[in-house]
Amino acid sequence: MFTAVIMCQQGIPFKLSPARTQIVEELNKRDVKVVVFFPGIVSEKTIRTKGNRVINTKAMKSTAIRKRIRKINPDIVICTTIEDAQICYSLPYVMKKTDFYYYNLEIYVRSRRWENRNFLYRCANKIDYAKNKIREIIYVKGCTAMVIQDKLRKTVSKRYGIAHPVTWLIPNSYSLGCNKCEVPHKDGVIYSGLMSNDVLEAFIQQASCIKDFQLTMSGWDCSERERLKENPNIIVMQRQLSEDDYTRFLSAYDIALIWYESREDANIRNIGLSSGKFFKHLSLGQPVIVNDAPGLAEEIRKYKLGVVINSLNELADAVKTIYANYDFYVKNIERVYKAKYDFRKVSKRFFDAIVSEAKRE
Repeated sequence: MFTAVIMCQQGIPFKLSPARTQIVEELNKRDVKVVVFFPGIVSEKTIRTKGNRVINTKAMKSTAIRKRIRKINPDIVICTTIEDAQICYSLPYVMKKTDFYYYNLEIYVRSRRWENRNFLYRCANKIDYAKNKIREIIYVKGCTAMVIQDKLRKTVSKRYGIAHPVTWLIPNSYSLGCNKCEVPHKDGVIYSGLMSNDVLEAFIQQASCIKDFQLTMSGWDCSERERLKENPNIIVMQRQLSEDDYTRFLSAYDIALIWYESREDANIRNIGLSSGKFFKHLSLGQPVIVNDAPGLAEEIRKYKLGVVINSLNELADAVKTIYANYDFYVKNIERVYKAKYDFRKVSKRFFDAIVSEAKRE
């Protein structure tokens, strides 16, 4: 049996990260024992089954984490974000019998959000970014291959110094089987997820345009909650749900609204097929309404998965358009998802390849 180390130092709970959960599941199916490095407690049974181990790195320094990985001496190491790469950057050059991969879930960019801080803070931020970026580049050069979600994000990643001659394109989707639950129906449109200004700045400014239908917004980090609630057509729920509860909650609605807009962060602006909630809604058969976000908007137009809008002034008409053609959208989503997005299907060649590569060692 092979052993794989999955680095998850970003600290995002597994319930919010379908890719990380499914990486573990797909490796388990191929008889690979998984050791997860995570800064905290992992309660999800999916991650703790089939002989998997979880190492809590919350109190560990980078040197101690590297030493622990070398002691385990795994066949495979998979890093998922900059937090992992900056720890593991030197390991591909000293662990010659281990295959390293960068399953790149976040493009590491220097966000412009820091430009309004004082001079010393900006200088420290630039130095920290440069140090981490250099380590990320070193790590990727030592990898066997990398994964990113689509051609757009591959191009943006290269612009920020990260590219590999062997790059797999795998969308941040769900495996089929995440079926719609039988729950009482709720009227209106659902928006879920992060509600900070990073992704909702223009939305918040246009919130008064929500008329003639009800919009439910459920998620976290909503600093403008009271401002949104001034509109009687908007219901705001600030909370985080387990994966099962999240699925049940979303299943009650007919249509989903997805909104990504950030002038300050190229990773958010170029969300493309890294949007987990986009695939969550599609896996439930829900048509989507999306602002004109690069990569995501083109996919929706090409495969007729919903409606793309430029501002909230167009949202009411988009809702009417979808309801007028609802069966068409639902059947089309089901057909396209099976053919193009089913994670188990689209990731199979990659996971087969990394196990085959380990066997050749």
